[in-house]
Amino acid sequence: MPTFQERRFGRDRFPRSGGPRREGGPPRRSFGRREFPERDRPSPRYGAPGGQKFEHRIEEQPETPGPHITRVVVPGEKLADTPRPAPFAFIEGGKTYSSILGLYDETDGKLVPLEGCYLPSIGDYVVGVVQDVKFAGYNLDIKSPYIGFLSNKETREEFELGDILIAKVQEVDEVKNVHLSDASKLEGGEIMEILSVKIPRVIGKRSSMINMIQGATKSEIIVGKNGRVWLRGGNSGLAVVAILKIAKEAHIPGLTDRIAALLNVSAEAQQPQQQPQQPLQEPQQPAQQPEQGV
Repeated sequence: MPTFQERRFGRDRFPRSGGPRREGGPPRRSFGRREFPERDRPSPRYGAPGGQKFEHRIEEQPETPGPHITRVVVPGEKLADTPRPAPFAFIEGGKTYSSILGLYDETDGKLVPLEGCYLPSIGDYVVGVVQDVKFAGYNLDIKSPYIGFLSNKETREEFELGDILIAKVQEVDEVKNVHLSDASKLEGGEIMEILSVKIPRVIGKRSSMINMIQGATKSEIIVGKNGRVWLRGGNSGLAVVAILKIAKEAHIPGLTDRIAALLNVSAEAQQPQQQPQQPLQEPQQPAQQPEQGV
């Protein structure tokens, strides 16, 4: 018996299941994995044997030459008698005060926090742990008040609960939903946690500190901006001691020399060398040939 749709619009427009399909009709769409070409891109394997080497990158701001005067400040302590808008500081009555416990550089006017939780920022690489597997992706614990979400569209691998991943913060919206991308599983090794505000000191200028630790211990080390550090192989015990010492003494001058003495290496050899600037040379004028008489 024909249905209502078949009587009103014709039988060829609504073919029954198992019957012949209408010729010339559009193909039925499929929402399989082949719909997303970004899944076919290669995924870095930082923890796998023969995988890629992770590069620690941190934004470096130019410093004022000469000696720097630093001091430890507490919340509410006055930083300057003039209004100076800066992170982790507030202005009241035309004066600048600190809102955190941190290290204040009076020369550059920078305030570096000594305590605090990790707040995701676009471009950060974080070490997360899979804590929930959903149909659309994975929820990751990124050691933050906010949960990181890795969509299935951003990876072609399948992960399980408890897997340790290195991922990049792709987007943070106005309600602090953290979207991750470029994820890869870290296989084996161990995880340690420190305060996220100590990570710049662990990495060092131009990655000098972390390179010194890796060279002395022969360990594979990946440092996440969220305060998690993954280590594998080599003398990982000595690497853990060095990183904990950095986190404990990050605000004390002479840290590089103390870590070099702990690792029994030369601190001068690990410092980034700056290439001397070549003096500008004036362009040479071409030699003038004497005019020949007629």
